[in-house]
Amino acid sequence: MNLEHMRERYLIPILLMTAVPPTAMGQAGYTRVHNRMLDEAKVLLAAEDHVEAAKIYRRLEHVDTAFAEVAHELGLCYARIPGLRQKAAPLFERALRHGHPEAAYHLGLARHRQERFDEAIDLLGRYKAVKHRLLGDAEVDRAIAMCRNAKTLVRQPVDLTVRNLGALINSPAHDYCPLVTADGNTMYFTSRREGTTGGRKDPDGQWFEDIYMARRVDEVWSNAVNAGAPLNSALQDATVGLSADGNGMIVYRTGQGLVSGDLFESRRAESLWSVPELMTDRINSAHHEPSATLSPDGEEIYFTSDRPGGFGGRDLYRIRRLPDGTWSLPLNLGPTINTPFDEDAPFLHSDGTTLFFSSNGHGTMGGYDIFKSVMLDHDQCSWGDPENMGYPLNTVNDDIYFCLSEDGTTGYFSSERPGGLGAQDIYQVLFPSSQLEYFVVRGIVTDHLDAPLRARIVVEDEAREEITGVYNTNPATGRYLMVLKPGARYHLRTEAEGHAAVEEELTATAPDQGREMSRETRLLPTVQVEGMTRNGR
Repeated sequence: MNLEHMRERYLIPILLMTAVPPTAMGQAGYTRVHNRMLDEAKVLLAAEDHVEAAKIYRRLEHVDTAFAEVAHELGLCYARIPGLRQKAAPLFERALRHGHPEAAYHLGLARHRQERFDEAIDLLGRYKAVKHRLLGDAEVDRAIAMCRNAKTLVRQPVDLTVRNLGALINSPAHDYCPLVTADGNTMYFTSRREGTTGGRKDPDGQWFEDIYMARRVDEVWSNAVNAGAPLNSALQDATVGLSADGNGMIVYRTGQGLVSGDLFESRRAESLWSVPELMTDRINSAHHEPSATLSPDGEEIYFTSDRPGGFGGRDLYRIRRLPDGTWSLPLNLGPTINTPFDEDAPFLHSDGTTLFFSSNGHGTMGGYDIFKSVMLDHDQCSWGDPENMGYPLNTVNDDIYFCLSEDGTTGYFSSERPGGLGAQDIYQVLFPSSQLEYFVVRGIVTDHLDAPLRARIVVEDEAREEITGVYNTNPATGRYLMVLKPGARYHLRTEAEGHAAVEEELTATAPDQGREMSRETRLLPTVQVEGMTRNGR
């Protein structure tokens, strides 16, 4: 869901309250029938029934082509209907010409989606000059920042290849959330194509979600088929996460009332999946938990929730299996990963260290972008700064549900972009080198008696022009873990209260060309160092 989509549900009721009575009742050419149609369209729009609302607005559109409100609200409908979004911009243009106060903002968002970034920035700047506008400066400035970020990333494309998986996998409907086994030869994904198990549609006219499966033979994916029962039911059934061995799947399934859903787990034995069982209430709650991923050993689950107590919107959480077999309380991954907006679709790679997720709150190009972060401290659940995976993997639209092959060179994700088969499609991305390139330093800091110290390690680049990281040891053990770029040279300053700091140079390489090294740093008490200095030693 992009920025415009997130905000529309809050803006539309305000539009209805502030704009309907004075404009509709006195509009040239409008009869009582037209006014009743307009009222009905606004109610449907407020209820987010964009397809039905658009049908009425289209009938009203030509009654008075200068009626800015109808043009603007039909544009809002089109902006939310897959396959029709390109029709929104001309309607916003017309609404802007006829003085609609919100049209500059929505046309700016439309220009952003068209990658016409300078025009988008100009329109959003014009909107900030509008008196009595619905959105405050912070929201508009955020949209401008997305445009500028997108402009920068498009100018600096990443060396990778993205391709649509084609009609054997994708359909004219939504296809998303691919899960691929470690050998890369089996894929499960969610689809809203015709032929759903329950044969039912939701209020937007879309078929219920079902889980589909495809196999790859000689590098070619077979025609996707419905995975059938028990993974699929008469309700909404969607892929969420797959265990490292490919024999455990997390499924999202709605309840009988179709109002909300929960996460279930299914196990596979002898090629047959078990009936999905409701997962622990440490994950499932009265709130929304749509996504999850399993750690390689199955002892941890990372999941998405909009429960209270987070940083805002959807946040990422972790639970761990305790020694008695029960699950721990959820731990929020903290402000490095989570933002006041939405984080979703976590995927923990089988290396157990690299986390991929989507966010519309970090430095995004627009909508959801895919980010990568590396775990710094497992026990403390601390993470490195998320890295935007760049253009053209990410675009101005939603790019989400990323997963990565064992060797880190092939990924799969969902996106709605030009040239697709319709709505969200599943894409493959090929990287020229592994996306798991990192170097781990496992260290310990002790005093002169080999007792562990509470210490801080400040890491700078070789030229000492930029701090690349600050790490703290575990006070009880003196241990720390830091993740560096392979082959890079760093300057380290290790300091602890009451002890003389130690300055060292470090090259992130190991004698065996591996990805990890161990090191020990011993700090001397300040008094002892001063005494040695006075004695000329």
